[in-house]
Amino acid sequence: MIKSLPTVLFFATWALLVGAVPLVVGLFLSGTFEPDAVRAAFPHLHISETLSPMWFAVTILVGLVPWAVGLWVLYQMQALFALYRTDRALTLDAAHLIRRIGTGLLVLAITHVVTNTLQTLVLTSANADGERVLAVSFGTPQIGFILAAGLMVVIGRSMIEAAKAVDDMRGII
Repeated sequence: MIKSLPTVLFFATWALLVGAVPLVVGLFLSGTFEPDAVRAAFPHLHISETLSPMWFAVTILVGLVPWAVGLWVLYQMQALFALYRTDRALTLDAAHLIRRIGTGLLVLAITHVVTNTLQTLVLTSANADGERVLAVSFGTPQIGFILAAGLMVVIGRSMIEAAKAVDDMRGII
């Protein structure tokens, strides 16, 4: 059972990576990124009718940044599961991947905060003076995400030191 779980996770991450591109293309084709859909996605904001289509495009592109970071993290996870499938869980490569995953999750948490702030700023940029909004949202979900990411980084660093020690011991024996 233990050996089959990394295999399942390897193929699941592969499927998510491959499926991400058609999903984004499908969302574009379905009109999900049209100005009215963007307005509906931000019901708490008053978005001026004079906001140019270019700013809606900027909002969409900014919103895709967390997707890109998430896909990179997913790719690192797939590489880690590939090592686990071949019984190389306690190697220096696996330790580096764990640390990279933790770093990527930390970047993802920060990216979400920055992205939401930028999208709010861009969408209200055409509003009259006094109606523009700059909202920074940072709460319990981001704190939990950052703590989990930090834990992954610490575990990765510890595993790097352990793997180096094992390699040194192999050289002695």
